[in-house]
Amino acid sequence: MSSEEMLYAQGAKIWVPHAEQVWESATLEESYRKGAGFLKICTESGSLKEVKLKADGSDLPPLRNPAILVGQNDLTTLSYLHEPGVLYNLRVRFCERQIIYTYCGIILVAINPYAEMPLYGPSIIRAYRGHAMGDLEPHIFALAEEAYTKLERENCNLSIIVSGESGAGKTVSAKYAMRYFAAVGGSESETQVERKVLASSPIMEAFGNAKTTRNDNSSRFGKFTKLLFRNQMGVMYLQGATMHTYLLEKSRVVYQAQGERNYHIFYQLCAARAKYPELVLDHQDKFEFLNMGGAPDIERVSDADQFNETVQAMTVLGFSIQQIADIVKILAGILHLGNIQVSKKFNEGSEEEDTDSCEIFHNDIHLQITGDLLRVSAEDLRRWLLMRKIESVNEYVLIPNSIEAAQAARDALAKHIYAKLFQYIVGVLNKSLNNGSKQCSFIGVLDIYGFETFEVNSFEQFCINYANEKLQQQFNQHVFKLEQEEYLKEGITWTMIDFYDNQPCIDLIESRLGVLDLLDEECRMPKGSDESWAGKLIGKCSKFPHFEKPRFGTTSFFIKHFSDTVEYDVNGFLEKNRDTVSKELTQVLSESNMSLVKQVMTLEEIDTLSVDPAKSSTLGGRVVISAGRKQVVPSKQHRKTVGSQFQESLASLISTLHATTPHYVRCIKPNDDKVAFKWETAKIIQQLRACGVLETVRISAAGFPSRWLYPDFYMRYQLLVYRSKLDKNDMKTSCRNIVMKWIPDEDKYRFGNTQIFFRAGQVAFLEQVRANLRKKYITIVQSVVRRFIYRRRFLRLQLVIGGIQRHARGFLARQRVQKMREARAGLILSKYARGWLCRRRFLRLRHSIAGIQTYARGMMARSKFHAMRDHYRAVQIQRFVRGALARRAYQKRRRNIIICQAAIRRFLARRQFKRLKAEAKTISHMENKYMGLENKIISMQQRIDELNRDNSNLKHKTSEISVLKMKLELKKTLEAEFKNVKAACQDKDKLIEALNKQLEAERDEKMQLLEENGHAQEDWISQKQTWRLENEELRRQIDEIIEMAKNAEVSQRTQEDRMMAEIDNRELNEAYQRAIKDKEVIENENYMLKEELSRLTAGSFSLHGRKASNASSQNEDDVGYASAKNTLDINRPPDLLSKNYAYNDSTSLVVKLRAILEEEKLKHKNLQEQYIKLASRHKPTEDSFRVSELEVENEKLRSEYDQLRTSIKHGVEINELNAQHAALQEEVRRRREECIQLKAVLLQQSQSMRSLEPESLQLRGNDVNELMEAFQSQKLINRQLESELKAITEEHNSKLVEMTQEIERLNNEKDELQKVIFESIDEFEEANVDTLKQNDRYLRRELQKAVAQFLLVQEELKLAHAKLKAYRQDGGQLEHKLEEEMSRNKANGTSSDVGANVTKQKSQNPQGLMKFHSSDLDKILQRLLSALTPRTVVGLLPGFPAYLIFMCIRYTDLTNADDDVKELLSKFVIQIKKMHRTPHPIENRVIWLVNSITLLNLLKQYGDVKEYVKFNTEKQNQQQLKNFNLFEYRRVILDLIVNLYQALIMQIQGLLDPKIVPAILNNDEIQRGRQAHGMRSRAPSIGASSSPEHGGGPAWKQLIGQLEHFYKQFQHFGLDNCYAEQIFHQLLYFVCAVALNCLMLRGDICMWETGMIIRYNIGCIEDWVRSKKMSNDVLAPLAPLNQVSQLLQSRKSEQDVQTICDLCTSLSTAQVLKVMKSYKLDDYESEITNVFLDKLTDTLNARQMQKSNSDEFTIDQKFIHPFKVVFRYSDIKLEDIDLPSHLNLDEFLTKI
Repeated sequence: MSSEEMLYAQGAKIWVPHAEQVWESATLEESYRKGAGFLKICTESGSLKEVKLKADGSDLPPLRNPAILVGQNDLTTLSYLHEPGVLYNLRVRFCERQIIYTYCGIILVAINPYAEMPLYGPSIIRAYRGHAMGDLEPHIFALAEEAYTKLERENCNLSIIVSGESGAGKTVSAKYAMRYFAAVGGSESETQVERKVLASSPIMEAFGNAKTTRNDNSSRFGKFTKLLFRNQMGVMYLQGATMHTYLLEKSRVVYQAQGERNYHIFYQLCAARAKYPELVLDHQDKFEFLNMGGAPDIERVSDADQFNETVQAMTVLGFSIQQIADIVKILAGILHLGNIQVSKKFNEGSEEEDTDSCEIFHNDIHLQITGDLLRVSAEDLRRWLLMRKIESVNEYVLIPNSIEAAQAARDALAKHIYAKLFQYIVGVLNKSLNNGSKQCSFIGVLDIYGFETFEVNSFEQFCINYANEKLQQQFNQHVFKLEQEEYLKEGITWTMIDFYDNQPCIDLIESRLGVLDLLDEECRMPKGSDESWAGKLIGKCSKFPHFEKPRFGTTSFFIKHFSDTVEYDVNGFLEKNRDTVSKELTQVLSESNMSLVKQVMTLEEIDTLSVDPAKSSTLGGRVVISAGRKQVVPSKQHRKTVGSQFQESLASLISTLHATTPHYVRCIKPNDDKVAFKWETAKIIQQLRACGVLETVRISAAGFPSRWLYPDFYMRYQLLVYRSKLDKNDMKTSCRNIVMKWIPDEDKYRFGNTQIFFRAGQVAFLEQVRANLRKKYITIVQSVVRRFIYRRRFLRLQLVIGGIQRHARGFLARQRVQKMREARAGLILSKYARGWLCRRRFLRLRHSIAGIQTYARGMMARSKFHAMRDHYRAVQIQRFVRGALARRAYQKRRRNIIICQAAIRRFLARRQFKRLKAEAKTISHMENKYMGLENKIISMQQRIDELNRDNSNLKHKTSEISVLKMKLELKKTLEAEFKNVKAACQDKDKLIEALNKQLEAERDEKMQLLEENGHAQEDWISQKQTWRLENEELRRQIDEIIEMAKNAEVSQRTQEDRMMAEIDNRELNEAYQRAIKDKEVIENENYMLKEELSRLTAGSFSLHGRKASNASSQNEDDVGYASAKNTLDINRPPDLLSKNYAYNDSTSLVVKLRAILEEEKLKHKNLQEQYIKLASRHKPTEDSFRVSELEVENEKLRSEYDQLRTSIKHGVEINELNAQHAALQEEVRRRREECIQLKAVLLQQSQSMRSLEPESLQLRGNDVNELMEAFQSQKLINRQLESELKAITEEHNSKLVEMTQEIERLNNEKDELQKVIFESIDEFEEANVDTLKQNDRYLRRELQKAVAQFLLVQEELKLAHAKLKAYRQDGGQLEHKLEEEMSRNKANGTSSDVGANVTKQKSQNPQGLMKFHSSDLDKILQRLLSALTPRTVVGLLPGFPAYLIFMCIRYTDLTNADDDVKELLSKFVIQIKKMHRTPHPIENRVIWLVNSITLLNLLKQYGDVKEYVKFNTEKQNQQQLKNFNLFEYRRVILDLIVNLYQALIMQIQGLLDPKIVPAILNNDEIQRGRQAHGMRSRAPSIGASSSPEHGGGPAWKQLIGQLEHFYKQFQHFGLDNCYAEQIFHQLLYFVCAVALNCLMLRGDICMWETGMIIRYNIGCIEDWVRSKKMSNDVLAPLAPLNQVSQLLQSRKSEQDVQTICDLCTSLSTAQVLKVMKSYKLDDYESEITNVFLDKLTDTLNARQMQKSNSDEFTIDQKFIHPFKVVFRYSDIKLEDIDLPSHLNLDEFLTKI
């Protein structure tokens, strides 16, 4: 079977010509046989026809493309590249799918929908940005992106050529292309050049567009806009633009056809006439230049609003208010000029009309208004409208104008003014759009008129068609060039393609003695006319094959253009080519007093495309403004005709296009009625032929139009060969095997480097073969499946039928049995009924008969009775008689017999007697006789006794049976009660067991409490003994200290007397004044503390006290402060302490003092040193005061704590009290450390006083006396403090007695309770339930009392805690003051050894402060930003820099440095802002996002808002900010966090963007799995779309790997989960938006298989999210994508409309319809009908959804969800934070 016979088989679809529809689809009724003369077909309308064929089959009708190729994005990919195939593909896309853009090779075909389409929003621009042409659906943005990408990559010039007939949408397409360039090439930092470029469109539309019969907004000029770009850091930015215009239709100013309008600006001006009353405007119908068309309005367009938009755009583009006002006046002047009435003129003195002249009245209002508006002389204007000047050799001749000539002069002037004004506006636009900077490259957008043919075609149509011929030639050459380059690139052999060359037609127009040359020559002739020019054309141009002369007349001629043959009417050609205007009128306007009119009239026309812009003063357009020139332009310039100017401009344009890389947009007008999506085939096919689309198709069809990538071809056609000929590792060889098997002709295909090239129709042939094989295989599969289905159905039916039969038979049997039962029941009923009736009848009869019988029997009985009585009586008589006779005979006979018997018995007795008498005489006989009788008698007697006993027993048992029965009943009732009692007893046993356990536990607790109470009493006694010993020791020490002080006074006086003569008065006075000042400062600061000084203050005057430095060095583990212990080691035994102290403080020191006094007599220097020590002891320091005060405070706390501990009742709350005890022990430990620190401070103070120069401390006598008086007053104060201490001690002792009594009372109660419990335990076995209940109530009451007491103890404990908190606050204040004193002492310069000791002690109690200098802030922040690398941060505390910064803020708060905190926070914010505005790694952004959030939380936690501080510890509350309220800075940091979040999101989205589409839409894991099973090794990467392995693994794994990477970074850097979930929520929204937008813009993948792919890949992402235990809200953004996948896999019939609506709750109506219209049907899927789409649309629109952006089918990818910052409490202690050395901040920050 040949390929033709296979393709033209029965059922094949073909195209046949049709008169109206051009082409009609038909189906073959019979298969084609080679050599057949006709084909039987059935058309779509249902009619049967026969198509005649040639014998060789060369005229077979064209075949329809297979279903897979219908609706293709690119027309050149169709297998059958012919006119009906192209037309049908466009129709399906436009009408059924409502897609207006289609590729045809390099051409973008755009069909005007005459409806608003949601295709041009910012989201669509972002969707096409970065995608190559062909990745997404065809779009003007895709073409613009291709051009812009090439501009960025190659830095070359490009152009976009937009063509089409009027109304096809050229202007809109060009506008959207420029909008795209302005959007992607714009910059926020520039002067909004893109806004100016977009603003130029409404201006050009207002002045250059008009309503025609075909288009409401038709461009009446050609426009070539150059968008200028500059290269900045590898990115092309829009720099400016220039605009070049061509062939403005000036005739429209003075004439419009019916149904058309003048230029929009005139109608806009009339609509806004109220704003300009000085223009004296009226309604548009009142002006002659506006009312010719009879269609002044445009539907759904407001001229007033359009005028406001035009004025606003002019303002944006640099037009001043005065310029706008002058332009408006010129436009109004043109309108009034058209209303100047030219009337007839009559000869003087007669009524005869003068035909050679005309008249304009002097009082013509419009003439006056025109003169006023244009600021010209109305009289001069009137004069030169009525007259014209003709030049002769030596003079000028004035000739009057006729009415027609005057009107022509008026119209010519109006056209000239408007043309010049248009040029001026273009010049100003160019000046505003081009900023004059250096030009790098440009993208040109050519919006030019398409091929036009009307009933009457004039000079304008000739120029337009001439331009299209030139552009078509350039287009053909470019297409041919690209086609050949493609073949060379793929390395295939090819033959030269023959394409249509329209050079002969161009030669006809522009060659020597061509149309334009003859036209210019005729224009130079003085008496040249249109008719003479037509005659020359016929004579000279008949030799050209593309020229035809008319059959009749010489007023027209024909030119065969590439698209059609056009007839041109020669009338007006010469006049339009000359474009003449009266010099006198232009001179009048040049002399205008309005500068703009004068400037406009002196413009020169040059072609800037062919002029070096560096050497010309052009504004960038076609005009040059020469405002300073007074003279008129030379006449030589006026002799240049319009045709020659246009030819030069066109040549310059073509040369420019040749120098660029062109892109083509062909706009198609679908109908003349401007109805949305209406398809007129005849009109569209004519435009396709005219615009070169079919020519492109023809060129493609001549070569190898069908091209398949090897992976795509392999995946689709691998089933055409056996598996043995397939090698997945070598797809090229596999594809070669497939092709060579089915296409034997090698000329039908070529194997390129990456693609297979096929001739036209070969792909359709392979599709047919594939469809046949699939049908065959599917039939086999279906047969097996159907067998399985039907067999399973049969088995199910068999099973069901068996069940049905079983149930039916059972039902029938039950019915039969029921009937039998009913019959039997009926019989029984009838039997009983009949029996009852018979019985009743019988009974009645029997009753009757019985009654009769009764009476009869009674009578008979009575008669019988009487007879029987008579008979009886007779018998009785007879009896008695017979008896008497018988007795008489009997007596007689018996008497005789007795006599006989007596005689015989006597005889026998006598004989027996004799024998017995003889026997009796023997003894043995007698014995035998009586022995048996005796035994019988005994046995009989026993038997009688037994019977009597049995009888008595039976009688007794018989009497007891009734009693036993009664007892048995009673026992049964007792048994039931017994069971109940037994169950109750078991419950009671359990209760008793539980109570026993509880009592046992209580007993153990009480025993434990007793033991603890005993231990507590022992501890208390031992503690009290210790205190007593300590008090005695303290009193002894105080007495010794007082005695030593007295001795010191005596020795002091002696020393002073000896020293006074040798002391320098001047130096001693100065030193004394400094000492007095220091004392006053310290006394003022500690005024309140002096009242509480302990006895240690007096000890400071002693010369023999132990040094604090020695104490701290010997014992650093001090336990706290004591009133007189000072710095002694309390760990030593009391005896040893007292001995040591007595030895050191009394004996050795006194001896040393005496030795020093002896040496002072000999050495004056030693005396001075000893006096320095003495003087230092006289000055009470602040540190000694504080030490004393804190020791007293600590002693009070200890005593109160011990009393509180002894007073607490030991019970169930013991655990809680133990915990409180541990806390207090911790507080005591901390107080020990404070004590050590204070001792160190005291040592520092003493050393600082000692460091003073000896010479500066020489005292005079009177000063010493003052010090001694102060010492005496201090002693009085000490005595007073001692008395107060005694009073406090007595009060505490009284409280202690009360507490002891309370403890004894509680012990007694406890003993009583124990006794009661023990008694209850002993009596438990004998107790009943009531007793247990009573005990339980008692225990509960006692428990309530214990709880009440526990609550009282808790209240006391709370009071103790409050006191403790107050003491801590006082301690904190003291610490702060000590720190200030330490800093002051540091400034005075302390010794190195002492300073080291102090620092060591400070480190044991840090305060969470970081000291810094404001001058180092920049360095600190810089090092934080530079040193904090991700590797460094991982090893630090999360948010560590934030803690450092906050500790610095606390330092500024402590020092109340307002300026420092402002500078710190401001510089921090500035540094972070620099980070998120400049490129940085994601890790750094995450790090500083975490730190910013942490800093914000710290500012809240340590602020003054109760909501945030309620979780703080006491230490944290002490560390709150005291002086600053940083609410405003919190808001600034919150904004900073939001900005960081947005910058982080955008950076992550940029990394995820290229991975989303391959992972979600292109990653077919099922197909990949199939390949993996059949492959021994991994196949090479062949493309992202066909190989998921591209990039090192499946695309979805790469995407999830990227998400996993970000997740780990968030975890490593300490980002809270709530923020990580927000970020991933946004990222999944972005994933959904990108994937969904790509799906919406790629109709080729809208199929069932894609839905399965999406569902699988989204499932992988969902599994990953769930594996991280994130909330389900993170997956919410994926709902639209999930619903799209379900929509693609759902059934699409009318019955499923509601199901689809319920399924797509997150999708808009536009999105659902877009998917449905773009859905690609499989071979065996049912077609989606229009009825289904209409019903679905109505149902979707009826949903209750948001109506905003309902027409948008894309999702905004740039939308970022708001970031919610929540407060998180931090339990990290600031004092525990240390500064790592590797941050290099030690020289700038110091921890306090």
